[in-house]
Amino acid sequence: MQPGDPDTIAGLLATVAPVVRCRIFLNGRPASPPDAIEPGDRVDVYPLREGRTDALEVLGQRDGVVLASKPAGLASETTRQGEDSVVSELIRRLGGGHVHASTRLDAQVSGVIACCLGRDASRRFEEWRAQGQVKRTYLAVALGRELPDDGAWSAPLGRGRDRVGRELARVGGRDAVPALTRFRVIARARATLLELCPATGRMHQLRAHAAHAGAPLLGDRLYGGATSVASADGRVLAVERIALHCARIELPTLEASAPIPEELTDLWLALGGGLDDWPRA
Repeated sequence: MQPGDPDTIAGLLATVAPVVRCRIFLNGRPASPPDAIEPGDRVDVYPLREGRTDALEVLGQRDGVVLASKPAGLASETTRQGEDSVVSELIRRLGGGHVHASTRLDAQVSGVIACCLGRDASRRFEEWRAQGQVKRTYLAVALGRELPDDGAWSAPLGRGRDRVGRELARVGGRDAVPALTRFRVIARARATLLELCPATGRMHQLRAHAAHAGAPLLGDRLYGGATSVASADGRVLAVERIALHCARIELPTLEASAPIPEELTDLWLALGGGLDDWPRA
């Protein structure tokens, strides 16, 4: 911002091409149109992600718990900007009611997500979680090729911010707490196909642990993952989502698996992997 520019975000938006729905960040933090701005402030405006609600598939439902397959690009919960989400779509399909995302996937991650309908189901789900009865299996593609065949990442994770103020998980960061991720290498090509099983549920746990181990996930720019890679035949491929997929959730009374998205299998094939590598997970 420069002297003489509008003194609110709303005023600034009025001077540029109109954006009907957008995400706004003031100095790296989420903001809204009424917020005041001063000379020297940085305002970033991004078009709101179009939620792929039509691609959301309900995989199973029992005793107030819904397991659904979330596509990459759809948020788990509705943000303050009011964008589409798994929760808002389930409320629409169910005709209202209380829906809570009991497991969350970042917007650019796909796979099985668990939502609870009502407080009784939410309390029961939290009891399962406390007893270690919520089991999740993820598949990921990382550039690190020097990982052992299997093992565990146990670096404690706390809160931090990157250079532009975005919140992230940081090893040994503020209020760090124990975190445990078990990993297994499924296959190796020009990248590594991993099976990841979190024993704890910290924010961005899998992404932060993989990056700390020297194997950031492809497409994960927040944690240093490459957003373009060279294919086996020399082409440069853009990676437009985080190469992380929740393949399965197992609960005491319900379990479900989500098909691997084509964009991930296509990426793996381009990197020299085989299509039959995925089912072995």
